[in-house]
Amino acid sequence: MEPAFAHAADQGFVLLLPTTAYIIGGTLTVAITILLLVCLRPGQLATVLRPIVLNRGRGNSTWHHWGQIAASLCLAGLILIGLRGPTDPQANLMPLMLWTVWWMLLFVVQALVFDVWKWVNPWPGLHRLLAPDHKALFRLPKEVSIWPAVILVAAFQGFVLADAAPNDPGRLARVAFGYWMFTLAGMTLFGRRPWLEQVECFSVLFNLIGTMRIARAGAFGLPGWQVFHGSRFDLSHAALVLVTLAAGSFDGLYETFWWLAQIGVNPLEYPGRTALIWPTTVGLYGSVLLLSCVFGFAVFSGTVLVREKIPFKNAFIHFSITLLPIAIGYHFAHYFVTFLVQIQVVIATLADPFALGWNLFGLGSRRVMVGFLTVPGTVKAIWLTQAGVVVMSHVLAVILSHRTAETFCHTRRDILVLQLGLSILMICYTIFGLWLLASPRGA
Repeated sequence: MEPAFAHAADQGFVLLLPTTAYIIGGTLTVAITILLLVCLRPGQLATVLRPIVLNRGRGNSTWHHWGQIAASLCLAGLILIGLRGPTDPQANLMPLMLWTVWWMLLFVVQALVFDVWKWVNPWPGLHRLLAPDHKALFRLPKEVSIWPAVILVAAFQGFVLADAAPNDPGRLARVAFGYWMFTLAGMTLFGRRPWLEQVECFSVLFNLIGTMRIARAGAFGLPGWQVFHGSRFDLSHAALVLVTLAAGSFDGLYETFWWLAQIGVNPLEYPGRTALIWPTTVGLYGSVLLLSCVFGFAVFSGTVLVREKIPFKNAFIHFSITLLPIAIGYHFAHYFVTFLVQIQVVIATLADPFALGWNLFGLGSRRVMVGFLTVPGTVKAIWLTQAGVVVMSHVLAVILSHRTAETFCHTRRDILVLQLGLSILMICYTIFGLWLLASPRGA
């Protein structure tokens, strides 16, 4: 019997609720938020987004170091399980832990709760243990900023969406090991800190989404306050946000009936991921290009219409950061159903990671429950949770966009005109996002 490979983002159920009313309601919520912001006097949002600073003693980084070393050991164990354990992705901890715990869960925790990546980043753990006083052999130019990380994130998204078998335990273990060795080599040549801050794509991405947390370094405020207090961004950060958002959107699109019809695939005769590698790859990177162009036009139209002279590049960079809440909200909503099911599989698999008949922690008797996906009340609650997160992420993006406009303009008229194209884009993207959640999958 051959193992069945399934992408971790597959839709858990086909939504049969009357979603039109919810989509209209969500879109109106975003539109009303835009209208309410019109009533604010310039500068009021600056007060609202001002953080509260608390006195806090210096933390002990030793615990972080030990946490990273423990994470390195866990990663080594997962790679071993991936190579020597069961070949079924649903029975092997390597793909289960990577996609369910790390990519689905830790991404959201990092973005909304606390800096978990500082504790579980596995890359520097082993390097620090082997070479605690290591000095870089070469200098990594600061001029390249995080462009290497942007390229690696784009490549990672291509692997997730377009690879023939991203869940294959052995294949995934070899990719993880290869990237680990690549990272160790980079830290050895260019130093741990420069490599982690400019090249190592997951550290860069997790640090970027962390700017949406309410708390940081003894200060806290409304989500997004960090964007306007101490954070520095350039064009590479804008590119990373657009790649992340476009990839998350295409992840929800590429298995819908609409997309399959565009590439000439009958959903009832789905040919498999291998046959769709090139259409998926072109679609993914085409989505990045399309979103960048549409977003750029929306920003450019605003800079042309305002009376004050605003450099397009600066506006493009700073307004792109306001899309981060949407990228995070889409990530949560898209993976929510899959996570509810797969986390049960993870817990059950912990009992016997090598399929040797063990019953560790007494978890062997646990069963994966999916019956809640057949209960209308539960399905409705799931949909409302997903839709609510998507709508609130757009509302936050609108608020941050308005505050960003205030940093460029001084009159209410220019503040509003600068956001005109972006406001239209936000409303359209809300409709698109909610439609994606309600669309059945044909793969």
